[in-house]
Amino acid sequence: MPLLKSPPTLEYSCLDVVCRLPQEEWDRPHIATWLPKITSNTGQPYNISANLYQALLDHLIQTEQLQTWHLEQVAHESLQSLRFDFQKSLHVLDNDSALLISMRCPNLQDVYLNSYTQLPLLGVSFLMCSFPQLRILDITRTKADDQAMAMMANACPELQQLDMSSTNVTDIGLFELCGLRESGKGCKKINRLMIHNIQVTLFGLSYVIKALKQLVQLGTDLNTGLVLYGIYHDFLLHDLPLSPLKLDGVSFSSRLLGSLPVPASYIQALRLCPNLTILGLRSAMLSNVDEEMLQSLSLLDTLEVEEDEYRQLTFQTEVVPFLSRVGTRMLMVTFKGFSDVDLLAVSVHCPYVRDITLENVQGFAEQPAQLVTDCAFQDLESLVIEIVNNEAPQEPVRFQLERVLKNAPNLSMLHLWGVDCFTDDFMTDVMKYNTFEFLSSLRLMECHGVSRKTIEALMDTADYFCEVIVDTCEKLKKPDLEDIQKLAGSKNLSFSVIQSWKLSSN
Repeated sequence: MPLLKSPPTLEYSCLDVVCRLPQEEWDRPHIATWLPKITSNTGQPYNISANLYQALLDHLIQTEQLQTWHLEQVAHESLQSLRFDFQKSLHVLDNDSALLISMRCPNLQDVYLNSYTQLPLLGVSFLMCSFPQLRILDITRTKADDQAMAMMANACPELQQLDMSSTNVTDIGLFELCGLRESGKGCKKINRLMIHNIQVTLFGLSYVIKALKQLVQLGTDLNTGLVLYGIYHDFLLHDLPLSPLKLDGVSFSSRLLGSLPVPASYIQALRLCPNLTILGLRSAMLSNVDEEMLQSLSLLDTLEVEEDEYRQLTFQTEVVPFLSRVGTRMLMVTFKGFSDVDLLAVSVHCPYVRDITLENVQGFAEQPAQLVTDCAFQDLESLVIEIVNNEAPQEPVRFQLERVLKNAPNLSMLHLWGVDCFTDDFMTDVMKYNTFEFLSSLRLMECHGVSRKTIEALMDTADYFCEVIVDTCEKLKKPDLEDIQKLAGSKNLSFSVIQSWKLSSN
């Protein structure tokens, strides 16, 4: 059966009753006596101070009822998590409310302020630097700066996960964070650091990697492979034994425009990272991976390969042979910029792959090197194809896509961009072999041959189908999508229709 809208639980209903009370009712004693007994999920005596305030705060946020005056009631020392949603409580936080939280909630361990761009730096600092037990912090797209980093380095020694992309932090703030400045104090237990879109240099990133000994996950727009080679070269230059890093992901490409590809020989830096599970390479580097290096990459299960500029038709000649050596371990693969994509070869060499992403595709191989087998793509859950070359022949795309979709019974997400062969007739034929029982999300952009007929057919057969995102599809205009939404409502289906690609990015 398709997903139906679930009725609210008793716990949800009781919390909602309290949260909808006017301000003057919140001081009445009944809230603290009968509500905890109902919201308790255990048979043990309910600890009011350890659960009630957290449950109320979370419910207020999720149901978009939170107002500033609520914080006077729920800001309590028992709170351990503060996860604001800027879309649901945008105007609640200011300097005064941030100060209130910092004074009343000393035991917070998880603070989420993502996208609170309107909160002044002072308020951000209150919520960054007041909790000695803080372990998880997300200040993405806030006004956090180097000074705030210096304060946090002194106040939050237990911090383990920090997301601060799109902030005002620079190399100086990172040095403060890592304890590389005068005080020597820092958040040296960090194992996850997300620093996309900040003013950090390769020099600064190098010091961060060397200073944070526990660092496992590092998210950056810079070429981490280039940084690693610099560290690796220093070991060789000074004739020092290699000191392995804990990093689980390295990329030899950069998202920044104008960045130059690194020499293929720099792949030797991977000897510093025996725990890699995620690796991004340029196609010219594949032939430089020797057997010794392959053995050291025994944990690798996620691979991204990008076609080098000025090179063409290397998927079948270089990528496929590399997949024949590592493919049996791959769960996620991403290929960027290729003009001779061969999905059928991927199915042969990556039999357990769950996620395939094809970005900036220039074209598909007209003669696939392999024919798909009956057991291919049995584990595939997500397929993303983005074709940017409008002149790319559609017949090779159709030939390969048809064989993938017919043999992917567990597919849950299908994302197609510029795939003109994806039509109603195409899907009618495919659905004779695959009913897409587990499909939950369909995302289409510039797919001009498909109409509401296909979406309605999937609503009838796909038990988990709950989202369709459409942008610039000639046969799927706004009225069509509105009718689909009404149809879902008439069937009491939990279904979301998004009429713009940009709206789906949050």
